Amino acid sequence: MKKKKEGLSRLLEIAGQKKGLLLLAGLLSVGSAMCMLVPYWAVYEVLKELLLHGSNPVLANGTEMIRWGWIALGGLVGGLVLLYAALMSSHVAAFRILYGLRVRLSEHIGKLPLGYLNNTSIGSIKKKMDQNIEKIEGFIAHTIPDLVNVIATVAVMFVIFFSLNVWLTVACLTVVVLSLFLQFSNFMGKKAKEFMRVYYDAQERMSTSAVQYVRGMPIVKIFGQSVYSFRQFNAEIQAYKTFALKCCDTYQNGMIAFTVLLGSMVTFILPMGILLLNANPQSLSLAAVWLFFIIMGPGVASPIYKLTFLGGNTREINEGVARIDRILERQPIPEPEHPQVPERYDIEFRHVSFFYENTEQGTRTKVLHDINFKAQQGEITALVGPSGSGKSTVANLIPRFWNVEQGEILIGGVNIKQIATAELMDTVSFVFQDTFLFYDT
Repeated sequence: MKKKKEGLSRLLEIAGQKKGLLLLAGLLSVGSAMCMLVPYWAVYEVLKELLLHGSNPVLANGTEMIRWGWIALGGLVGGLVLLYAALMSSHVAAFRILYGLRVRLSEHIGKLPLGYLNNTSIGSIKKKMDQNIEKIEGFIAHTIPDLVNVIATVAVMFVIFFSLNVWLTVACLTVVVLSLFLQFSNFMGKKAKEFMRVYYDAQERMSTSAVQYVRGMPIVKIFGQSVYSFRQFNAEIQAYKTFALKCCDTYQNGMIAFTVLLGSMVTFILPMGILLLNANPQSLSLAAVWLFFIIMGPGVASPIYKLTFLGGNTREINEGVARIDRILERQPIPEPEHPQVPERYDIEFRHVSFFYENTEQGTRTKVLHDINFKAQQGEITALVGPSGSGKSTVANLIPRFWNVEQGEILIGGVNIKQIATAELMDTVSFVFQDTFLFYDT
């Protein structure tokens, strides 16, 4: 059995639906990263020229320094143009993937039995189809090209660092490794995964309560009440606030330590440079390299910051994708292999029993027991009974909003399970007791 993909691999699988555009975006991001480093190298060359002629700056090659200035400008412009092209490619891929994912999710939900919708709040489904999918757009359109850009930038910078001086590079690398270890142990462990699950649960509950509150707004206004009168909505907002504060308190110390450590790159470079210069005080080239590290070293912090935040965003997106996958994994009502079309339209229930099942609470409520009747074509048949006796359930079973487990329902002598859904929907007409109007002409 093929193992189901999760986390980043699942995100990349979704993103891989437009591999060509994403590969182009990645290559353009790498090119942008290379170009963006050109100005830093130009600064190094200018500083080296000035330092080598520090005793007599007039001897410095002004033409060469101006040339490096133009090279720096060209690198900056080229980097921005390539970055724009990369983001355009990734955005086109993202919106195409999102369109397909939304259509697929909508069609799948439309094929699920009504039991799923009864056990799942509207607010929860809305959040999955809206916010969770939008976060995937952010991952594909921004995170992927940014991730490629950051990795390329850091890799090239350390290649340059190692080519200039190993010991100064080790000082920089020590800071990066320690800070990354600190951050990833903070945000990528089991505790972070549990926090993300609770965060999504809290958001879905708040979204559900908000929908219910808006629906009940006329009653709230009539009785002159405020948001506090809707206890559930207020309770969910307060619960979300409590969770958010707890999350901030949990990560506060680790985030402060990470920020301070990564921001102290020069603190490690300075003593290492002094030790090296003490061993070789006459080396102007070593002094130039040390100066380059002092300027460029802190520049490593920016892409590392971005890398860690991308990791945190990926954890959040993972949870959203997992919830979307749980919807797609639900089995729709099966279609018949050899569909039949009824030739007449009398409706017959034969020994039908039905349970409402709540999978989240693990409960089964029996609504119908051994129901037998026949509604003849051309006659009016009324179902009469007290509220909750199962009249609406009987009506909902005819178009297979739920599947009957015991007994069978026939239209024109054909079991409804042998009628294609499209044909069944064309056969059965409804006037619902709850009015729902589409926003249209």
